[in-house]
Amino acid sequence: MERVAFEDRLTAAARGAVRFAREFVRQPLPDEFALLVVPNCSYDGNPQVGDEEVFPAESLPDGRSLGPWSVAEAVAFLWRAGKVPEWIDLHVVAEDGVRSLVELWCCGRFSADEKLLYHQHGGFAPFHVVSPPLPPDWRGAEASGRFDLYWEQAAEAEPGAAADPAS
Repeated sequence: MERVAFEDRLTAAARGAVRFAREFVRQPLPDEFALLVVPNCSYDGNPQVGDEEVFPAESLPDGRSLGPWSVAEAVAFLWRAGKVPEWIDLHVVAEDGVRSLVELWCCGRFSADEKLLYHQHGGFAPFHVVSPPLPPDWRGAEASGRFDLYWEQAAEAEPGAAADPAS
């Protein structure tokens, strides 16, 4: 994949993740964003296909990420002589009043072959925008209302605090 195309798709996907998250969360999410990269989020024990390459040494402990990075910094890490992760799921995890923080869960298999990239249907392969983590028993914005982006931290601090996502 061409580096410019990858950078353009990443930028568009991150902006899309912020727009999408605004439908779910109470916090105002700034247009400005920074990226948190979580490498090797896939099972990569299957035989490699075509030009696939893996980088198992880049795995991080659960809950850890690289960044916050700009698009240029994330591209410098993820684009490798035309090879990119075969899928990258993006979702908003936080905001700091100035930026929305968008987390990228990245496949551990890299390829330059566009046919091996996931999420072709959206036009932004390998990127796929997903919602922020949803609270338990949340039934949608109409039924439950928007939720606090930090509901998981509240639930850890006070067991049962996330039971009512509309509160």
